[in-house]
Amino acid sequence: MKKKQIRSIIEKFLKDTIMHNIGYKVLSILIAVMSWVIIFNIADPVTTKTFKSLEVEIRNQSAISSINQVYEIIEGSTIDFTVRGKASVVKNLKVTDFIAYADLSQLSPVYAADIKVECKKNELIEIDTNNKMLLVKLEDIATKNVQVAVETTGEVAEGYYVGDFEIKPNIITVSGGASKIEQLDSIKLTVNVAGAKKSFSTKQEPTAYDKDGNIMDADYFTFSNSNTTVNQVSIDVTIFKTKTIPVMFEISGKPADDYIYNNEYDYTPQTVVVGGTGRALSKLSSITIPIDITGAMGDYEENVNIDDYLPDNVKLVSNEVAVAIRVKLEKLIVRTILIDMEDIRLKNIPNGLRAEFVNRTDEIEMQLRGTSEQLEKFTSGNVGAYIDLADKKEGEYFIQPECENVPDDMYLMRPGIVNIRLMNEEEVRSTKEPVDLDESVIEPIPTPVDSDVPIIQ
Repeated sequence: MKKKQIRSIIEKFLKDTIMHNIGYKVLSILIAVMSWVIIFNIADPVTTKTFKSLEVEIRNQSAISSINQVYEIIEGSTIDFTVRGKASVVKNLKVTDFIAYADLSQLSPVYAADIKVECKKNELIEIDTNNKMLLVKLEDIATKNVQVAVETTGEVAEGYYVGDFEIKPNIITVSGGASKIEQLDSIKLTVNVAGAKKSFSTKQEPTAYDKDGNIMDADYFTFSNSNTTVNQVSIDVTIFKTKTIPVMFEISGKPADDYIYNNEYDYTPQTVVVGGTGRALSKLSSITIPIDITGAMGDYEENVNIDDYLPDNVKLVSNEVAVAIRVKLEKLIVRTILIDMEDIRLKNIPNGLRAEFVNRTDEIEMQLRGTSEQLEKFTSGNVGAYIDLADKKEGEYFIQPECENVPDDMYLMRPGIVNIRLMNEEEVRSTKEPVDLDESVIEPIPTPVDSDVPIIQ
């Protein structure tokens, strides 16, 4: 078949089949397309959905740090936005399917940057951010070295206490905006020790506090130690056993003249609670505190720091940090005692001799110094005055009586010296007018002592 005949056949087919009623056919196609579009939109319409509080990622922060400054977000840390698209797509979207970011390298002269939101699923949707902007404030970087402190909450088990903390690192270099660094006061960590019976370790993020004791946002700062970023601080908590022990005192020294210590003192507390390892506590049964009262006048009082007298491996647990002691010192007074001659005993008169007083008086004088209680018990009759004539021979003697009931340290002035004559008994019998011993005369020779102490007679 010739080409001319084939072309004729094709043209006739197109004219009779395709082009016949072409207007109706085009219209039918248009109606079909429109019907499909209407049906599709009824089955899967376009809808919108609002998402709230999506956190904005900050990009290119080095653009700020490179000029030795830091930024603080004034507005735009989160963003609300609306999504428009097919219902079948939009209804399945969650806020986590999106990412929001702002580029600090694109800051405007008023320190603002566009916030852009993208869908991580690459869906055919429209995202409306309402032209939200990230607004920041810039200021110079400042640093401050801060020692880390530890506080505890809860109570350890009975019979235990919190001993030492080992903190690594214990000093942190804090960097941030100058205004925030100026407000920074401390870095504290809080450890829960409730029910603890043994030592343990824990880690925590450093927490910054301002001068009013309020927690500061960690986003304001970077923490470092020896140029290494610090994200967590290690804390080793030592838990010790406790023991209640008595407090004892060792009093030494001599008080001022005219005062005496009679082994009387009172103090508080009388027991304290200490803590340490079981081995250290087993060796400790009490605390002995030395007190020197040398030169003290009147009652001696002192507050003694308990820690100063504890072994190095034992710590004070009691709330009391000091023991208050009062050592009682009594004022010495002077009393004059008159000893009746008849109260002086003559002891050990040699055989064959007889004793008599020469220049006899009715009484002799002595002075004692002591407390009022000590002096009250002494009278002429109970001081125990005597003269020992042992080994004496016939003749005349000047002798000072002794008092066997009076301690040596109480004498301010000993009894006066008396004159005694020892005679042969036969000679006495041959005397026409024998002298009766009771009528003999004592000539006392007092021994005065200068003293500012008041004399009581």
